Amino acid sequence: MTETLSRSLSIRDGRLFIEECDVAELADRFGTPLFVVSENHLVENLRDYEEAFSKHWPEGEFRVMAAIKANPNTAIRRILTREGAGCDTFGRGELELALRGGVDPHDLAVNGSIKSRDVIARAIEVGCHIILDSPIELDYCEEEAARQGKTAQMLLRVKPWLGELDMASDFFPDRTIRDMTQTVKYGIPTSEMLPMVSKAIQLEHVDLVGVHMHAGRHSKRLEFWEALVTAQVDMIDRIRTEAGGNWAPKIVSFGGGMAAIQDRETRVAVTDYESPQIEDYARVITETFRREMTSRGFDTAGMLIEVEPGRGLHNETGIHLAKVHVIKHETENIDRVWAETDTSEVFLSIGGLNVTPPFDYMIANKADAEMSEVADIAGLTCNYECLIEQTPVPHLEPGDVLTFLNTGSYIEPYTCNFNMLPRPGMVLVSGDRAEWIKRPETLDEVFARDVVPQHLEGIGGPPVGSPRSGKEKYD
Repeated sequence: MTETLSRSLSIRDGRLFIEECDVAELADRFGTPLFVVSENHLVENLRDYEEAFSKHWPEGEFRVMAAIKANPNTAIRRILTREGAGCDTFGRGELELALRGGVDPHDLAVNGSIKSRDVIARAIEVGCHIILDSPIELDYCEEEAARQGKTAQMLLRVKPWLGELDMASDFFPDRTIRDMTQTVKYGIPTSEMLPMVSKAIQLEHVDLVGVHMHAGRHSKRLEFWEALVTAQVDMIDRIRTEAGGNWAPKIVSFGGGMAAIQDRETRVAVTDYESPQIEDYARVITETFRREMTSRGFDTAGMLIEVEPGRGLHNETGIHLAKVHVIKHETENIDRVWAETDTSEVFLSIGGLNVTPPFDYMIANKADAEMSEVADIAGLTCNYECLIEQTPVPHLEPGDVLTFLNTGSYIEPYTCNFNMLPRPGMVLVSGDRAEWIKRPETLDEVFARDVVPQHLEGIGGPPVGSPRSGKEKYD
């Protein structure tokens, strides 16, 4: 008997499967804690964006600029490259990851604040777009492009003013989206951006090819997206005026912030209302953009539009596995059961006391068992580490495989080495095939950055690097 849970997850004869792989068997084979990603789920998510936006934007081109920060992994990026996705990067490290992931520089953008001269020089060298976040970056683009004898292709990251929108942010419900989009550091302040335009069009080695914005996951409500796109077109119109009246963007990026369909989020405070389908986002964004651009006399034929999904692309593609190691039961002073696992809040980017489960969860080897008991699910470190407090569980035993769902975006990148714990690895599943795409960290690697000054040599125990690395297991 099979029960389908999502594009990649199912319950078969009481056991959880990801694609064609038994999840508990993956835990035994690869060890825990462990991140697991479904390749086919990721590909289908990407195709949803491509099909929906291409359908609603027939007069021009469309490109998914997948946010590499959501799951920064070379193999994951190569899957997206194979499927034709572009890439949005933040800083030198993500730029290099995108290049190692095979992204065509023409489908690549360097985004983010505090871009150094070095990052801009590298972007110009490889030929990707640069999304400016401050006036000084314009100077860097001109100077570095001149030095290389090239032209820097750049977009302005604008901060649209949502003056008529009085809507609370899902991130911070006590703040309005209008306030959050203006007070956040990202984007060029409008009072600084407009003078940049007249300067940019006079420079010899830069080409202002477009406009970018990114509000983030402030709201799933379609009226927010309509207001945001309308405000972006207002900015495009003002840029045209500053450029002398003849300029028009070749590329317009609407950023990311579109919710995953199930919308199980640890970093968003409000998720408990209906999520639009990708088709809904595509329709509202393109219809609003077309209407507002046309009303201002712009010709949108042939224009390239972009979106930058992160959580919407990756969130539901991943699961996180841990094993139960110890069951403790207090009956004298209170009646309480603790199931101690080998994962941690520092691997899951959550706090140490979670009354509400931070993720949907299952016991992979008892996926359809009755939730007949209540326990605290505890983590590994010396923190309080109550991953879930007093939550329903089946009868638990050492060796049971705890599975957190919807951990495919923004979870693994935040892992850290508290208590000197090596960080977990990641496995890619495609059909019945499962392979490492990031091996578990070793103790040698945990200590690799430590430097002992000469005057401290000879003190204490064995030198850094003496524990067996275990690397040969993953080579």
